[in-house]
Amino acid sequence: MANNNLYNYFACMSNNNLNINQPVIISKITIFLISIYIVLFEFIWVTQSIIPKPSLLFDSFISLWSDYNLLNAFFETTAVIFPAILIAIVVLEIFAKLFLKTLIDYSGIINIVTPFKYFSFFFFALLLNFVFQESLLAEILFAILFVISKLLTSVFNEKNFAEEEYILSAQSLGLSKSQIYSIVVWKSLKPNVYKNLTKVHMQLWVAVLIYEFIGASIGMGAVYRLAYNYNDVLSLISLGIFISFVILIVNSIIKMVVSKLIFWK
Repeated sequence: MANNNLYNYFACMSNNNLNINQPVIISKITIFLISIYIVLFEFIWVTQSIIPKPSLLFDSFISLWSDYNLLNAFFETTAVIFPAILIAIVVLEIFAKLFLKTLIDYSGIINIVTPFKYFSFFFFALLLNFVFQESLLAEILFAILFVISKLLTSVFNEKNFAEEEYILSAQSLGLSKSQIYSIVVWKSLKPNVYKNLTKVHMQLWVAVLIYEFIGASIGMGAVYRLAYNYNDVLSLISLGIFISFVILIVNSIIKMVVSKLIFWK
């Protein structure tokens, strides 16, 4: 009964603060810039040799699929990135109450993990590649831990911004401390935590590509390593453009999904 009262009390305060039109705006700007690039460097300023012509990039992109087996590499990398994000979110949702209780009631614990923030993820990528050579499971574990650490950092940064009136109202309705953590505090923080998911997704691509580049065995990072060894600059550029488009499309989907599902606050 108390839970229903709390829900009804705050239902009228629900407000979607996420702009679902933002992905469309970004896409239009991107298309506009691409059009300028094609017209300028393919048809107008053809004498310059610093910036590659679009036709050359297109040819190098085709060679990525035929010569570098980009399709398999793409599936290998995304088979790490997307499950890692989903698993990290599930873990955060299941243990949100425990995480909040630890961060709020035992805030001093942050001093224990503080030294680790000076270790770049590059160090852990090197370590795991050295210990578990060519291990897909190790790479997935690395990606999951990376996402969880980023999401927990967001939780820690937002924990002090939980609305005090929500907590006081929940206490007046007789909710236990445990219920306040899971029903009020966590749901109050979720919009601000998950709005950073697009940034985490982009950072995860960088981390996984570096991990695969070091291992040079699977994934798009291995393609980067191979193109680098061959001094294939055009393939490096076209691969970067392709990855940027993938990140843009997936971030647009993430924004849309978050705006539809995370609207409590």
